Amino acid sequence: MGVKSIRVQVIILFLLILANFLAQIPYYLHLYYNPNNLLAQVKGGFLLLIVFAVFLLASFLLFKRTVIGYWLMVMFLVVEFLFYVWNTLGGVIHGYGFLYHLANPDLILRGVFVIGYVNLFVSGYFLCLLLFKRTAFLDSQSRKKPLSKYSV
Repeated sequence: MGVKSIRVQVIILFLLILANFLAQIPYYLHLYYNPNNLLAQVKGGFLLLIVFAVFLLASFLLFKRTVIGYWLMVMFLVVEFLFYVWNTLGGVIHGYGFLYHLANPDLILRGVFVIGYVNLFVSGYFLCLLLFKRTAFLDSQSRKKPLSKYSV
C-alpha cells in the first residue's frame, strides 16, 4: 500500500470522525439543551470542545507527520474506539442487542447513532492503520512530505 493510498485513507477517516463531531450538535440540541440551566450546558459543551480540540491538534500534527501528532492521534483513537466498544458491549450485556440504537424511531437520533456506529469501525480501522503502517507515519524520510497536499 503506497503513501498516496494511506493519505487518501487518512483524509477519509478524518472526515468521518469530523462528521461525528458535527453530528453531536443536533444530538445535543435535540436531547439535552435546556436554556434554564446554562451552567450544565457549558460543562458538557466544554468537555466536547476539549476533545474536539485534541482531535484537531492531533490531525494537524499527523498531517505534518510529526511524531507527537502520530502518538496523540493514536491516544485519541484508542479512547474513541474503547468508548464505542464499551457502549456497544454495554447494550449487549444488558440485553438490548448489537446496534440496538438503530431501532430508535426518532430520525435525528437514528442518524446520529448511525454516524456513531460508523465511527466505532472507523476509529478501529484508523487505529490499526496507524499501528500497522507506523513506518509510513514515523519514517524520517517520508516525514519530510506531509500526508496531505492540502495540509498547512
